Amino acid sequence: MRKLQLELSADNFGLVWRALHAEEEKLQEIINSHDEESDEAIDAANDMVYLRLYRDELKGKAEGIFGASVFVLDNSRT
Repeated sequence: MRKLQLELSADNFGLVWRALHAEEEKLQEIINSHDEESDEAIDAANDMVYLRLYRDELKGKAEGIFGASVFVLDNSRT
């Protein structure tokens, strides 16, 4: 397996984090708007599983590096 190693600032990590959550919302909308047996809903559900696994792994690695503010999903960054 090939791996890509990136260095991200807290601001850039925050952008990636919010983008992952935005993608999750899009996938959830696809799931909600299609029959659960449809190819679209099944594909979106599979993608959501992988997205959540990656997001959880990413959060576990980032928690010790960045403060809690990078996990805030709005622009207030409190």
